[in-house]
Amino acid sequence: CHKFLFKMFGSTSQGLTYANGVLYESTGLYKESKVRRHDMSTGEILNGINIPKEYFGEGLAYYPKNNTLIQLTWKKRSVFIYDADSLQQLNKIQFQTGRNEGWGITYYPIMDVFIVSDGSNNLYFWDVVLMQEISRVSVTWQDGSPRDYLNELEYDPVTGLILSNVWYEDYIVAIDPTSGVIKTKFDLAFIWPKKDRPKTADCLNGISVTDKPGVFLITGKKWPKMYFVKLG
Repeated sequence: CHKFLFKMFGSTSQGLTYANGVLYESTGLYKESKVRRHDMSTGEILNGINIPKEYFGEGLAYYPKNNTLIQLTWKKRSVFIYDADSLQQLNKIQFQTGRNEGWGITYYPIMDVFIVSDGSNNLYFWDVVLMQEISRVSVTWQDGSPRDYLNELEYDPVTGLILSNVWYEDYIVAIDPTSGVIKTKFDLAFIWPKKDRPKTADCLNGISVTDKPGVFLITGKKWPKMYFVKLG
C-alpha cells in the first residue's frame, strides 16, 4: 500500500464513488447530510445539495446506464435518485432490508444490480429500477464465522470483488459476491493511526475507485483528508 495526500474536506463521509473524472460524496448526520461533486484532481466542490433535514445520508452509487446517483438513507428506508451532473432529485423510492436500514451501496455491473449493506453480515442484491431485493448473500470469514457491521461498499473491477468498510474497524474486506466469503483483509490502520486522531475523527469509512486500476480513494468520518491507496 502507498498513501498520498488528496484534499482536505472534513465532512462525515458516508459514501464515495467515482465516474467520468468526478468524485461523488454522500455525507451524513441529521440536518447536515449532503451530496457533492468534487473535481478529482483538486478536490474542489463543483456543486452540491443538502438533503431534507430529517434524513441521514448514507452510501452512494453511480449508475452508468442513465447517469444517475443513488443515495441511501439510514433509518428512513428511502433511496434518493439524482441526475449525476445537476444533482437534481429525480425520484425517491422506499426500500427494505433485513434491518430496514441503509448503510452502503455499489453498482455491480456483472449482474446489473446494486449491492447494498445494512450493518449486518448480509449483502443484498437489488433490482436497479425497483430498488427491491432479488437475492442476498451472507458474508463470512474463510473459517465460516460471520463478519457483520458491513458498511460502505465499492465494486473493484480489477478483481471482481466487493470492497467493504467495517464499522469501527480500520480495515477493508474484499468479498466474493457469489459466495460471500472474504478473500482478503486490507489493514489500513497505518493511514491515520487512532492514536494520532482527535476525538472528533471517527473510523475509516469511504472507498472509491479512481481512474487508476487498483488505486482507491480512502477516507473516514470527519477525517480532514482523503488518501490515494493502492490495494493489492
